[in-house]
Amino acid sequence: MKRKISSFTILTIFISLSIIGASLIPLLSVQLTPTRSNKSLSVYFGWHEASAKVMEQEVTSKLEGMFNTVRGIKSISSTSRKGSGSISMDFKKFVDMDAVRFEVANLIRQGYSELPEGVSYPSLSKSTANENTSPIVSYSINANESPYYIKKFTKNNILPKLTTIKGVNKVNVYGAAPFEWVIEYNAKNYTS
Repeated sequence: MKRKISSFTILTIFISLSIIGASLIPLLSVQLTPTRSNKSLSVYFGWHEASAKVMEQEVTSKLEGMFNTVRGIKSISSTSRKGSGSISMDFKKFVDMDAVRFEVANLIRQGYSELPEGVSYPSLSKSTANENTSPIVSYSINANESPYYIKKFTKNNILPKLTTIKGVNKVNVYGAAPFEWVIEYNAKNYTS
């Protein structure tokens, strides 16, 4: 024996579901080209005028060794060039990328003091397929010191703290020459 459902009940259910669906439309993410979650991190670093061999031995291999201890890592690859290097890490599907990013940032902060003098503070980035690379916030730092000292202070004290903030993808410090040369001479003592 089949039981009939009245048309009033069907209409009431249909209208209720339509209202619920219409109220959820503002919560939908609409993009022309949707972004995909990327399970990878990259670390970039530099060392002015260091050869690729020295960069590999003194910086890249040390950082790569520290990053190999991160849980959930699927593969790690690195590139050492004259004056710079990079490390790319791919992670398994189940990994919480925010927790991994925090762990890698802590490893960088702890291991930076063991790197040679002159190595820039490694920058950590988590990229997505359609990432906007323009900066959101820019700061200008001024002081009664040389530009080299200001840049060095910023890289050692401010940059490590900014990179650990949740939601910060990348922090760059730029604008100062890596070294400052001061040459003084006494024209009176010059003899020809």
